[in-house]
Amino acid sequence: MSDRNRPLTIAVLVIGLAYLVAPLVFVVVNSFNDSGYGAWPPPGFSLRWYERLADQEGFLSAALVSLVVAAVAALGAVLAGTAAAVSITRFRYPGRRLIESLLLAPLIVPKVAIGLGAFILFLQTGFYGRDGALVALHLVLLLPFAVNIIGGALVRIPPVYEQAARDLGAGPVRAFVSATLPQLRRSLLAAYLLCFMISFDEVDATVFVVAPDQMTLPVSMYQYLQKYQDPTLAALSTVLIGATLAIVAVVLTTAGASATAGLQGGKGRIK
Repeated sequence: MSDRNRPLTIAVLVIGLAYLVAPLVFVVVNSFNDSGYGAWPPPGFSLRWYERLADQEGFLSAALVSLVVAAVAALGAVLAGTAAAVSITRFRYPGRRLIESLLLAPLIVPKVAIGLGAFILFLQTGFYGRDGALVALHLVLLLPFAVNIIGGALVRIPPVYEQAARDLGAGPVRAFVSATLPQLRRSLLAAYLLCFMISFDEVDATVFVVAPDQMTLPVSMYQYLQKYQDPTLAALSTVLIGATLAIVAVVLTTAGASATAGLQGGKGRIK
């Protein structure tokens, strides 16, 4: 990028970032709105919606359900996605393209259709309302993302490392675990975090299969919005935004500390 085009590029990036962040700013400001119906601009500021949020015990239990479902579904998606990505990128066999298309189909099929189909299937098989129903549904939705991220990383890793491990006597699984898996650490972490966030925020398909005792946070927020129009959800969203920023800060700090330690260790070995 030439120096002449740099100011224009920076201006475009700043405008794009402001466009993305502006809705979050409105949400945060509205969480302190004194108006009971979210009038804008706020006629005054108050903390009463945070007090009302603290009285909503249903949100806390729903958040715990969302955390558990997202953690388990994301882990399952990463494990299954790793196996599927290895199968697609490392082997050639009849029907490979068909399997790849089926794995990526949830990216194309509307989530409403997937949720409705899952509801009918779970209802007929007696699986509706069980603890694993939400996890199974979210696993199907998350699998394409895990396959894409991990498969893209596997393509950039030459199979020669596994071949060398096999020549030294390691079996196929041990060769993959010892030679290739360490090089996938960042991709596996990225896939897990992305799948976790998608699962935690999922509502379109979840609303069809969620049972009264399995209420997730997005579905609970959706139902609250149908009954009330006050800024309580803005207060909850502000809390979630703050928690997300805190997690990102911890991850970046940890990654920076690990990178610094790695550089210092490398310098020590060189000396």
